Amino acid sequence: MTILNIGTEAFNSTEVAAKVQADISFLLSRITLLKAQPNPNPVVLQTYQEMLESRQAVLDWLMQDPKSLDQKTAGTSH
Repeated sequence: MTILNIGTEAFNSTEVAAKVQADISFLLSRITLLKAQPNPNPVVLQTYQEMLESRQAVLDWLMQDPKSLDQKTAGTSH
């Protein structure tokens, strides 16, 4: 992984990925519990599912190999 610079602060992307993974685990458990209810609230369920998709996209981005991104960028520059 790499270092993420956000503003003036630097973060280890491994630590950020671990936090995002914890969020994903929490959301998966909440979605499972909601679906097990007799009448789950559809708005809450949809919100959790959207949050889950967002966290999964962030985790996928964090897990990308920076070298492969550099190669893709180099191939598209003129």
